[in-house]
This record gives sequence, C-alpha cells and structure tokens, in this order.
Amino acid sequence: MVEGDARPRLRLSYPAVEGRTGAGQMCPMQLGFAPEHPLKVARTQVRLPPGSFLHALPFIVDETQRFRIDALVLCAAIIASAYEQMVELALRAKWEESQDAAVRSGHLDIALFQHAWSIVDQVYAMRRLLRSLEFKGEDIDAFLTATENAYSLRNRMDHLDQRIPNIAASKDNTRSLFGSLSYFVHGAAVGLPHVDVFAVTQHAEPTRPGEQVGACRMPPEMRMPIGNFVLNAAGQEFDLDATILTLGPVMTRTNEGFEKSIRAQVAEKAAEHGVSERDLLTHFGGGLKVMLALSASKAPGKTDETSP
Repeated sequence: MVEGDARPRLRLSYPAVEGRTGAGQMCPMQLGFAPEHPLKVARTQVRLPPGSFLHALPFIVDETQRFRIDALVLCAAIIASAYEQMVELALRAKWEESQDAAVRSGHLDIALFQHAWSIVDQVYAMRRLLRSLEFKGEDIDAFLTATENAYSLRNRMDHLDQRIPNIAASKDNTRSLFGSLSYFVHGAAVGLPHVDVFAVTQHAEPTRPGEQVGACRMPPEMRMPIGNFVLNAAGQEFDLDATILTLGPVMTRTNEGFEKSIRAQVAEKAAEHGVSERDLLTHFGGGLKVMLALSASKAPGKTDETSP
C-alpha cells in the first residue's frame, strides 16, 4: 500500500503462507479499495445503507407495489453480498493453494461459482421487477444493457437437464455446464509481491479433450487490488463488475426518488384528511432475527431415565 493512501480499507484474514506466521494461522491484511471500486459500490449503494427509506416502506404505499419494492431491495442486497463474498473467497482461494493438497478443501473455488450464478438469478429477478414498477431513466437503461445476458443464462441453468443433449451434441469447443470464471488480482494482495498481477480463470467441471476450459479478456481498466469478475457460459459473457457499477446508481436514485414522491403524497393526504404525516408514515420496520436460547443438557425427545 502506498504511504499516505487514504482509500477505504477492507480488513481480511487469510491462512498464512508456510514459513511466515505458521501454517493454519490467520494473518490480517488491509487492502485499499477506491470509492468507485465495485466492492465499495456494492457496500454503499447496491446494498442500501441502514435507515434508507426503502428498507421500511409506510403502510400508505400500495401493497403490491410495496412487495415489489421489498423484493427489489432484497435482490440488490443479495447481489451485493454475493459480490463481496466473491472478493473475499477469491483472495482466500489463492492463499489456500499454499496448503498441502491433502488438507485443501476446494470449496472456495466452488463457492465462487455459487455466488456468481446467484448474482445471475437475482439480476434476472431485478430486471423483471424494474419493468413491472415501470421505472425509467438512463441509469436503468445502463443496468439493463449491462445485464442483458442474464435472461438467457438464467433460463439455461433452470432447464439444464433439457439442454444437456444439445450441449453434448454441440461441436463448439466452449461447451460447458457452469462455464468459467475469470478475474484479476494484485500479487501483493495474495502474499506474492514479486508478481504484479495475476490473471485468473477457473473451470469447475471435469476437463474434456479439445475443449476450452476458461476464457479471460484483458480489460481496459484493471480494478485493483482485485476485480474484473466475469462469468463466461454458453458462449456468452456476463460482466459481474459492470452489474454492480450500473446497479448502484439505480438503487440510490430509486431510494431517493421514491422517498421524495411518497413524502409529497403523505403531506397532501395529511392536509386533506387532517391527520399527522407521522401516522401516515408508520411502518413495521425492516429485518428481523430471533435467537432462542435452548437447553442442550438433554437430547431432543428424551426424558430422564429412572430405576424402579
């Protein structure tokens, strides 16, 4: 990290490289991400900040519209979380390679595909929600353009069994089931400062002779210390970074615009019916998590046994 760099930092822990802090230990590392990096956009815009108006809409909002907005916000939060976890998993996966093959789980690489395809699913849902809500704007057009491949990719996976005969019969050397994932990572971010940048491409399926196992396109801009995540499948490219960068402005403007519109309606209704605006803005709040403390001293369904 350059001395004096004021960019926000993300604290992550990785399994330590053998010979540094001891195998199996965790060593914290702080990485700097510029405000315009997709990770920062995911955290501050795609996932709306706590207290945002859309997190808890008032009762005055039409029920159907409220459900659609709730779905939009949750889909965006899932996308943001998935991207953030991809960043962390990709960094940890490189560190995991330093471990002995016998203890290397491999689940990190699989989890990367899990989150990438989760983003495809949620983007597909968001595109339909935005059209149902009839939201318009240049930011929405940019998001729809950047994610237009989500429709065909999502349908391909939902009907995978039906498509396998066609995949098997294809002569295309890029045929695959789950595709390949590529990204770029700064060498220093994974404990190898002598390497400037790693171009990473990975394929989750068994390798078949004569078939392409990955794809990696050199981007016009490398988003360091890690970024440029791209999913390639069925001959189509889905840019995960572009998804985040175009969705951020959509969520920000939707939150601000919807709040302004609803508050104006509330003020009008309050004056018309002689009620307080506060009453019309009542809501149930947003999000709930309950943890019940249970006794673990007895196995479920069993009672104490007593001797006669």
